[in-house]
Amino acid sequence: MIPLLLALLVGPPVPSFVSVREAYRPSEAVLLDRHGEVLHELRVDPSRRRFAWVRLEDVSPALSARVVTVEDRRFWSHGGVDWRAVLGAAWSFASGGPRRGASTVSMQTASLVGLVPSGRRGPLGKWRQMRAAWALERAWSKAEILEAYLNLVSFRGEVQGVGAAAGVLFGKAPHGLTDDESAVLAAMVAAPNASRAFLVRRLPGGAAAALDRALESSPVPRVALAPHVAHRLLSPRDAGTPVRTTLDASVQRMARDVLRRQLLALRDRGVADGAVLVAENASGDVFAYVGSGGEISSARWVDGVRARRQAGSTLKPLLYGLAFERRVLTAAAQLDDSPLEVPVDGAVYRPENYDGQFRGLVTARTALASSLNVPAVRALGLVGGDAFVSVLRALGFGALGESGEWYGPGGRVAIIV
Repeated sequence: MIPLLLALLVGPPVPSFVSVREAYRPSEAVLLDRHGEVLHELRVDPSRRRFAWVRLEDVSPALSARVVTVEDRRFWSHGGVDWRAVLGAAWSFASGGPRRGASTVSMQTASLVGLVPSGRRGPLGKWRQMRAAWALERAWSKAEILEAYLNLVSFRGEVQGVGAAAGVLFGKAPHGLTDDESAVLAAMVAAPNASRAFLVRRLPGGAAAALDRALESSPVPRVALAPHVAHRLLSPRDAGTPVRTTLDASVQRMARDVLRRQLLALRDRGVADGAVLVAENASGDVFAYVGSGGEISSARWVDGVRARRQAGSTLKPLLYGLAFERRVLTAAAQLDDSPLEVPVDGAVYRPENYDGQFRGLVTARTALASSLNVPAVRALGLVGGDAFVSVLRALGFGALGESGEWYGPGGRVAIIV
């Protein structure tokens, strides 16, 4: 009998406030540059949207006051259960009046930290919640309870916690919330999925405009400089623990802006995609990694830095270098830049230059500098497809699995135009 009474009265064991705060994980993972500046925030938890834990002193006093007024006006004076609210709710129910809530901030926080099983609560469930609230009040301070509540409660749909509520709905930090914005968030706490009409009835005059701003907000990342790197490096285990890279935010911004300007300038020529990789030769560190032109790209989520594509002209310096090394060409040697037909699998391959023009006899130096295709095909014929593929393999092109004949101008693929 005594153990049963103790179980009914004492309440569940309460974790420390510090352990609850340390166990908290935001839904965003953060990518840092080499100097510690935030490069990108990536959502890695699809079930909810919450930002980093916010300390009570960093929350607008207007919001703290509004939430207490709406949810538990005697929060600072009761011991976990507001008996006046409980009796008022019981009288209203018994007299056939409207149902009234009597859950205090402490009772709700006890549920949010897992001291009370979730689900519908009858009289026994409500007693368990009250008992858990008393236990919480014995273990934590009032400020700690309110801080945990503001970080764990849902404000609107999937938006959980004051950090995400301020950031997603108003685009600002919690300490910058105005009185009207605080009134909107306090109303949302009471009814996270309520309609605009319902919320307006609970707001003071003048706060409707703030409500409309919140309802029209779009949940975009606050910082989004390196999406392709973020998707490659960040995972759910990185939530709450920033990942540092060798990227430099200033170089990243410059590379992104230069790429976009270039794509816009070339749009009339059918150029819609591009990518930029900036690396330091001495260390190999990557300073900028821009996988696409973003919203002006035809395939913004494709990582143009790593996407497989025909190597084309990027191999021409290696081809001519091999030709010079084997002394089948010199920089001053002349190559014929004129129409050429090469049999390929019963068909005919006709290489052309990027401008559709032919220049006749040109030096190897000019052919390489101008990235001319026909002279490159002739140079490949001089060094041999097998020899060139062997050199590429030695340089680390590990994906080359076929013979040189398959890649060369007499085979199925021309790899240098």
